[in-house]
Amino acid sequence: MQQTARHHGSRLRAVAAVVLATVTALVLASCADGQEEVRAIPGAGWPMYGADNGNTNYTPVTVPAGLELSWRRPTGGPITAPISLNQYGDVGITARTTSGCNVFVFDHNSGRKNFCKRMTEGVQFNAMTLDQHGQPFLGESGALVAFNGGGMIRWRMPVVGTSLSAKFAGPGRILSVTTQGQLLLLNAQNDAFEAPEVRLRPNADPEDPTFGLGDCIAGGPQCAVTAPAAVDSKRDRFYLNFRAEGAAASQLTAMSYADRDGAREFTGVWNADLPGGMVGPATLSHDGETVYAFGGDGKLYAYAAGDGALRWCHDLGEHGFATLTVSPDGVLIPTGSVGAPLTVLKDDGDSATVIAKREDLQTVSLSTLTGGGSAWTVVRSGPEQKLVLTEVSVTDGATKRSLDLPDATGFATGVAVSAGGDVAVAVNLGEVYYFSAG
Repeated sequence: MQQTARHHGSRLRAVAAVVLATVTALVLASCADGQEEVRAIPGAGWPMYGADNGNTNYTPVTVPAGLELSWRRPTGGPITAPISLNQYGDVGITARTTSGCNVFVFDHNSGRKNFCKRMTEGVQFNAMTLDQHGQPFLGESGALVAFNGGGMIRWRMPVVGTSLSAKFAGPGRILSVTTQGQLLLLNAQNDAFEAPEVRLRPNADPEDPTFGLGDCIAGGPQCAVTAPAAVDSKRDRFYLNFRAEGAAASQLTAMSYADRDGAREFTGVWNADLPGGMVGPATLSHDGETVYAFGGDGKLYAYAAGDGALRWCHDLGEHGFATLTVSPDGVLIPTGSVGAPLTVLKDDGDSATVIAKREDLQTVSLSTLTGGGSAWTVVRSGPEQKLVLTEVSVTDGATKRSLDLPDATGFATGVAVSAGGDVAVAVNLGEVYYFSAG
């Protein structure tokens, strides 16, 4: 019996040693460089407004052959914001509805609702921001809200104004910019402040979160910031379309949230005046060296991101929807007004060159540049002006393939591409179309 007890005790000690070693290894691993993987970062696919922090509307993914309509789903009201896609390809979308849900996540396989919510005024202008776990961050009037992947609220940060589509400001950090000009840098896990709050306008009204919201659509004087920021998390900078209180027009404004003496803080870096004021969001080149912005005079401007020096301007004839897509090698496609031709440009450093122009295409959507030398957009076709999802070559503008959007009219808010090459389109009248290769 004593020998059996001694063997039993030895086995218990051995097991305990293994367990202790395993726990120690796990603790050490959690404190090591692996922390980078658990802090919130952009998810794979199309995780936010503009596809990435720089608003480039670009993906290196090549859309596969055999693409066909997998499902379509109405939202019950008009759609004005772009689609976001999580790491699986599930669709996050907002809509203006009179009752019921105005925030939806649809399953990528079937189009069924994973969850839906009703949030306050202003949410319909925003795209979801999704981390690597598919957890959404979404702004509304008076708050920025963080959800888990199943739609339960993790935290809710009160804001002054309506929080625009959020951006990641490095691992574990979320940048919130509101329509009234409030800046917040938050811990993505627990909403703790990572920098002191800043209000860019003295007339910001905490009691009226919808103040100036109507002016944001047309760029009126009561809206301080009309569009989401473009963020360079490597340099701790972001770029805004900001209109100071009492100013005649908005400017391109560069801001920093860098660490200063052990603490992060917001500081201004430079401002650039655009003729007629700035229209739409800033877009950052993939190397972080150039910031693109549309002027009210119908020209596209390129500025040095470091100091705001003008590099070039290109006359488009109109600012259109004042958004664009840009590839790492400098191919640019600006978004014209509804029915405008497709124009493909190349940034040559000190000027922009027209690569291709398709006068026969009536574009009704922001374009998306993808791998394989392609761009995807939505065009109107035929006497009934039906909408068609269209792939074109960026080398000469030639059409590669066309896919009907059944019963769709009006315009689309953009083309989103998943990590696996599925394609999702939201039509303004209130329907989502999802294409996959099966």
